[in-house]
Amino acid sequence: MGSRVGFAGAGAMGLPMARRLLDQGHAVTVYARTPAKVVSLLDSGATLAASPAEAAAGSVVVFGCLRDEQAIADVYVGERGLLGAVGPGQTLVEHGTIAPDLARSLAERAAERGAAFLDVPVTGGPQRAREGSLTGLAGGSADRLAAVLPLLRAYCGEVFHVGPVGGGLELKLVNQLLVSVHIAAAAEAAALIARLGLDPAPTKQALMSGWAASTMLDYCIPAALTADATASAATIGGMAEVQGLVADLATSSDLSLPVFAAAQNLFTARVAAGAAVADLSQVARAYDPSLTTKAS
Repeated sequence: MGSRVGFAGAGAMGLPMARRLLDQGHAVTVYARTPAKVVSLLDSGATLAASPAEAAAGSVVVFGCLRDEQAIADVYVGERGLLGAVGPGQTLVEHGTIAPDLARSLAERAAERGAAFLDVPVTGGPQRAREGSLTGLAGGSADRLAAVLPLLRAYCGEVFHVGPVGGGLELKLVNQLLVSVHIAAAAEAAALIARLGLDPAPTKQALMSGWAASTMLDYCIPAALTADATASAATIGGMAEVQGLVADLATSSDLSLPVFAAAQNLFTARVAAGAAVADLSQVARAYDPSLTTKAS
């Protein structure tokens, strides 16, 4: 028999993560600010909590996968929030990408009630969440991490313990720095490929076989060469928000990141152009709004 766990924030990433916990036999109590988004989980056996506090009641571990600081405020410190409900022996695990200092503050407040807090941001996207092959970057107590690791294995193929609380998020922001730059580079490559009239399929295959290969290149070509501005789970606006956290971390570290800054400017311009909900691959539209190729 599995464990009883709580889950708050079952969105594009959290939904498949919670589903994998259900599929592995765990009893999941889910809290969602928009309950309609978790109907499929309820149909699969999850229990709906009326509040974050209710999700924490009776749960050994409460997972969160929240988008931003406002969501954190609502779920953790709001009325009937998680921090007012947890107690000794319970562990809070947050998967969202938030400021490291905010995670440290949450950990301090959890500790006041005898509970533990781990920051375990994940990377890999919704598809890898569905496959159970996400990579987790963990900050916090090694002992508490070891205790929750069997649960994390439901959707993480690998989990790396980085150090104290906040460390996982710091590494996630380094990860997002690289993702930002790689997407910008792939966008430039897509624009040049289109301008030269190269067939994207063999071009991508050739580039992915050498030193130019990257996950973002693989993702963006030929998607960048297809004008699809529909909403997706990985959006230009979402990345732009996280880039703000990267910039803040660089400033607090007294470090100039000119290559990242150029990539951030590109995303900022696309958001200003109304492309916030477009897929990441559509950053290429910054170079040519009518990008097309002779083959798909």
